[in-house]
Amino acid sequence: MDKDQSNFPAMISIRPLIFTAVPLRDNKTGDPDHDRKIEMKVQSKIDEVADYLQDYKRLTAINIPELVEENHEGKPRYNSIYTRRMARGIADRIGKDAIINKVVAHLESYDDFVNWIVETDSLGIGNMVFVGGNTRHHRYSGPGVSDANLLADHLRKKLKLRDLTIGNICLPERSGEARRMLYKTISGAKFFTTQMIFENNHSVQLIEEYGKLCEKAGVNPATIIFSFAPLKSTADLNLLDFLGVDLPDEIKDYILESERISGAYRRSIKNAQRVYSEILEYMENSKSQIKIGVNIEQLTRSNLPLSVEMLSKFSEIIDFNSQDLRKFR
Repeated sequence: MDKDQSNFPAMISIRPLIFTAVPLRDNKTGDPDHDRKIEMKVQSKIDEVADYLQDYKRLTAINIPELVEENHEGKPRYNSIYTRRMARGIADRIGKDAIINKVVAHLESYDDFVNWIVETDSLGIGNMVFVGGNTRHHRYSGPGVSDANLLADHLRKKLKLRDLTIGNICLPERSGEARRMLYKTISGAKFFTTQMIFENNHSVQLIEEYGKLCEKAGVNPATIIFSFAPLKSTADLNLLDFLGVDLPDEIKDYILESERISGAYRRSIKNAQRVYSEILEYMENSKSQIKIGVNIEQLTRSNLPLSVEMLSKFSEIIDFNSQDLRKFR
């Protein structure tokens, strides 16, 4: 592989492998002592994650999400802080690229969007994932995801910013998702990260439908980065349910209930490898032109070591073909 594996834009078509870490959950209060403690916590979290990730050469980038809840009126409650600083800090420590997520639906104005883009560029971050609101039933103050894609490219040209690599989120099980992805691709998305997946049926169907739509529209498809996460106990199910993640009953039974609960995370790693293998086999058999990658997610703070173990396993197999991966089924 002759491209720089730590350069996300260069690797976007060569099976990028990214790691999504849980951000710091806190808020500034204006109290000097409290806010100084937050600064210390940010650095501590940077050091913790970087120490875990520093030896993984095949890792392409570190991704930090923005955690936002919505009330019944669709108003945001931010549950994460200093996400860009954390992404930049970890990326610098381990010599990888940084990716940052932004829930654009809650930006209050065009100026807010401009300021966020300029500030992110000033931190040397050009890889960003734009995320929409939680529901279609609210009228949000910020732009839609496709609008944000177009705005970001406009600002890059107008303000002469660094090159931007824009990504969006996709939900393989959601009806009509391939069509939404086509529109987002036309508006500038270069990659999609999926919600966490535990089976391949919806993903394979999405690849097929999205590929056909792109071919019909004469559009180069974006890379699809499939997200996996280890589960360690039934407590993780509550978070998956909150996130709207589809966990089929048979997979839940296999991972969490078939044997000793202490081995659940190992079974979830094996299941993730199997799903990835089956997706790859479909793509090779169908000669799909879509490029794919893998995103390993840290579901909770205590899951960090388990997520890194999953990262270690995928670092070994990410460049295999489907025949090499058959042993993981």
